[in-house]
Amino acid sequence: MIHTDFNWTEPANALLLLAAAALLIIQCRMLCMQRREYGGRQSGGGQSKRWNIRLALNVLLWASVLAWIADPYFKSGASPKTGLLVAGNVPSEVAAHFRDSLAGAEVISVAEIASKPVDRLVIVGQEFDENAIASISQLKNMPSLQWLPYFKPDEFRHLHWRGVVRKGEMQRVEGTIQLSAQKTLQVRYAGLTLDSITLDAGVRHFTLSFPAFSEGRTTTTLALDGQTVDTLRFFTRPEGKLTVTFLLDNPDFETRNLATWLGKQGHAVLYGATLSRNIRSELNINRAADPDLIITSASNAAAMAVRKAVNGGKSVLFLSLNDPATDLRSINRALGTGFQPVKISNDESVPVSPGLTARPFRFARSDFQMQAPHYPVQMEKTSGKIAVSLLNETFPMQLAGDSVAYGRVWDEILAYVRPAQVPVLAWDAPVFENVPLDIHMNTLQPVPRFLTLRQDTVSAVVSALNGRSATATLLPHKNGWLALHDSLQTELYVQDYSALRYASRMQHFIHYPKETNASTGERDLPARKLPGWAWFTWLVLCLAALWIEPKL
Repeated sequence: MIHTDFNWTEPANALLLLAAAALLIIQCRMLCMQRREYGGRQSGGGQSKRWNIRLALNVLLWASVLAWIADPYFKSGASPKTGLLVAGNVPSEVAAHFRDSLAGAEVISVAEIASKPVDRLVIVGQEFDENAIASISQLKNMPSLQWLPYFKPDEFRHLHWRGVVRKGEMQRVEGTIQLSAQKTLQVRYAGLTLDSITLDAGVRHFTLSFPAFSEGRTTTTLALDGQTVDTLRFFTRPEGKLTVTFLLDNPDFETRNLATWLGKQGHAVLYGATLSRNIRSELNINRAADPDLIITSASNAAAMAVRKAVNGGKSVLFLSLNDPATDLRSINRALGTGFQPVKISNDESVPVSPGLTARPFRFARSDFQMQAPHYPVQMEKTSGKIAVSLLNETFPMQLAGDSVAYGRVWDEILAYVRPAQVPVLAWDAPVFENVPLDIHMNTLQPVPRFLTLRQDTVSAVVSALNGRSATATLLPHKNGWLALHDSLQTELYVQDYSALRYASRMQHFIHYPKETNASTGERDLPARKLPGWAWFTWLVLCLAALWIEPKL
């Protein structure tokens, strides 16, 4: 079968086609002139025959030029030659299964990669040294590559988290694991469980989250049924203190207790409440000024201060919903949000955790909203952030002496309503040696042209759509904590060892699709192209024939 990779939309290719069309016009004009010349003479059959030969040579030249431009290639119907490269950590029975499923595949070793050329190379597993990857990269005729990763039972197939966060922001740990039985996965710090999830047997995707609680280098662990299976290291930047304004119709113990707790955490608080008609009480903690966050009730959803805050990119949190269905309709109507409550019980309240209850509703899931993982709190991003809580009073936990649980609840809620803070520096962890890493930067100031990592300097590529956003790609060469030398002394951790290091390196090398397929398709059939020297020889012969023909 004949194929071509000619791109008809490329400007250079369009010029080549115009040149071929011009050549055709010139040939036709010259042939017409010669035809009239032959026709005006008393010519016999010999001259007519020579004109036909000249016509055939011109047609052959133009067709050859057009074929050279299109550069066609042929794919034979024969099955491609498939090689099977198996990593050392893959059990023999697994390797035999893949070999049997790939009919006609030949098992080759790393040392035989160069001496046994194949049309398609199927790589099973990922624990190869750098010499194996280098041997494949240096092949003169690169085969079609396909990667079939192999992971042991109860081993992570995929795992990532945020490499840098601000204190108070949510750290999310996402991944995939194949379990041999039902087990509990926990993220822990100093013996304290920050979050946990129970997973059934099989390949399972999971998400764990918790508010960043420290500053600087932070180390947590992942435990599977109490046994540590991995270590998560990330850098926590200093917390940006909030300015919180309480806009209330009536003071209550819940909000007053929350305002006091926020003040003790270092945030600036302005607590305003209506005591009676035309009389308001205000309490200013830590010299509060313009608010970053307004905490109010649904009755104030249409208030000018709330709308101004949202339009200015600030955040609003609605508490104390008496009738969630009615109150959420009021919020949606005033601010253009789409919160949808779903009733889950006929009781007055439902338990959330020990000492904590909520309204008998839950939020309908939406692609445009974010749901707090542990509490009935949902946030929608418009110009600013608008969040609604279905929780009942939280102050009883503090009165009962459980201030840690109280702080955990509000740390998570505040993590979802914090306004965006600049500058933003982000990358995905884990980071591995000799695996490319993209660092994303976003700032209100012009982004730096270079990023310094130890003694290395990496240039930043500014986004074409946003001049305040840039990406720098670096290739770490050392393990451990590496300083970025920015104003906040941010550090990046490069993993020294992980089972996922090989998978990450192989993924960057092959760029394999997530859905691999071991079947042989048309794209794997051997392709045959006419070499450049053959095209050159053929075109020279055609031109020589046209030049010699009139002289004979």
